[in-house]
Amino acid sequence: MTADTPALIVSGLTLGLARDRSARALVEDLSFDVAPGEMLAFVGESGSGKSLTAAAIFGLLPLGIRRMAGSICVNGTELTTLSDRRLRAWRGRDMGLIFQNPLTALSPSVGIQAQIAETYRAHKGGTRDAARLRARALLTEVGLQAVATPPDRYPHQLSGGMRQRVMIALALACDPALIIADEPTTALDVLIQAQILDLIARLQKERGLAVVFITHDLRLAARYADRILVLYAGRAVEEGDAGTFFTAPRHPYSRALRDAVPTIPATGRRLAEIPGQPPGPRDLFEGCRFAPRCPNVRDDCRRTEPAMTFDGTRFACLHPCVGTP
Repeated sequence: MTADTPALIVSGLTLGLARDRSARALVEDLSFDVAPGEMLAFVGESGSGKSLTAAAIFGLLPLGIRRMAGSICVNGTELTTLSDRRLRAWRGRDMGLIFQNPLTALSPSVGIQAQIAETYRAHKGGTRDAARLRARALLTEVGLQAVATPPDRYPHQLSGGMRQRVMIALALACDPALIIADEPTTALDVLIQAQILDLIARLQKERGLAVVFITHDLRLAARYADRILVLYAGRAVEEGDAGTFFTAPRHPYSRALRDAVPTIPATGRRLAEIPGQPPGPRDLFEGCRFAPRCPNVRDDCRRTEPAMTFDGTRFACLHPCVGTP
């Protein structure tokens, strides 16, 4: 692998319901890549396919959902062709996952040092003492110097922010090439949010990690991500530089998301909202999926599903936004 080779390449990924083949795909024809040292943020409403895509990359799709098509390549290895045993070896070693709720992700009956050490030994081998030293070094690296010293602590003895730091240390245990952070700050206050994301961003740059950051908070995406991928109803509708996304979004949905972000100081105007609801998996129709909610909708939008267009930014819209209001 070279610095110019993407650590993650997803091509044509399509996910659907295993028992209802007539339903619309939950994620359809999704393609993107993430380079070493780069952070790509997934944004979009609930149900747009963000976490489902992350689960597919990690090989942890929920029961009843299957991969119907597409390729997932990490560090040059095609994951979709691996056996379950080989895929388990990849998880934790070449890919790390930071869960949304560390209290449910960590074992309540095992000390945090022991959990990190166990992960390290499972993938890297070595002695128990060496694995313990590795665990303590990682806890120190993520800012838990006091917790890194004996006696071992249990997850319930730590605060929410400390548990999330433990999750980061666990994800880094085997020096992975890719980290997936699935809304890692949802349950934290704004001060701890900033500390956790500053930590992830620092480690990303220092270690050359490729990071997929899933979030509902566009302000966090703007501050930390290099690129933003906007998902709507299982399809990518826009992808581009994070700065461009906020200054000149091309897709009407992207602009609506940006305009819905509260401003400080408040303008006194009613907070912008997107009318209607995203379509469900059984809502089948022709044309653009955003058409029923789009302010730019035309007759051709209801007949033709737009393809991705590249104009400095990738977007899928027949009547894109021009300029910045």
